[in-house]
Amino acid sequence: ALFDILNPAIVIVEEAAEILESHLIASLPTSCKYLVMIGDHLQLRPTLASYELLKSEPNSNISLFERLVMGQVGFVRLKTQHRMDPRVAELISPTYPELINHPSVLNRPPLPGLNRHVTFLNHSTEEDTTREQRSKSNIYEANMVVGFAELLINMGI
Repeated sequence: ALFDILNPAIVIVEEAAEILESHLIASLPTSCKYLVMIGDHLQLRPTLASYELLKSEPNSNISLFERLVMGQVGFVRLKTQHRMDPRVAELISPTYPELINHPSVLNRPPLPGLNRHVTFLNHSTEEDTTREQRSKSNIYEANMVVGFAELLINMGI
């Protein structure tokens, strides 16, 4: 395996909260002395292939990252965000109440043609479901988003 060839002392794992603990532990090389995990335990959890396992073992989809954070092992949390307009950041403030906006995002202009920073596209078309698929899809919604993207492109945005 590549890890065996590289023999890294440091392993950095991005989106660590979305990786099953067993997958992470099994993939670590014996040369690993330091493990740096980057992620957000308040967002997506790992996906299990077996719904029956999740029903019988409710904590089986908790990542090592989340276990460590919830167990009060030392971690660093982002305090200042540099990417979102404050009106977008406000949408996530119930989950991240201490997050503050960097001055660089405070005076961003609204989206041209819409004159706003946040836009929701709404429809009432049901999702497509088939027994063979584990996930759902919505062709109507996909076409609506493509149309909106084309509108923005045609406006030169």
